[in-house]
Amino acid sequence: METAKANALEPWAYLNHLFEYLPSAKTPEAIAALLPHNLTMDNIKPVGSIL
Repeated sequence: METAKANALEPWAYLNHLFEYLPSAKTPEAIAALLPHNLTMDNIKPVGSIL
């Protein structure tokens, strides 16, 4: 959570994104793409978003 905050990510939105996409991440590259330093809030849909 602290790493997400340090990378300007909203913690709950990051966790929701992680829980949604981590199960389908099958390669090391796909998993690395989910690390906080590889994401921006533009990549993550806000908590409560229906889109």
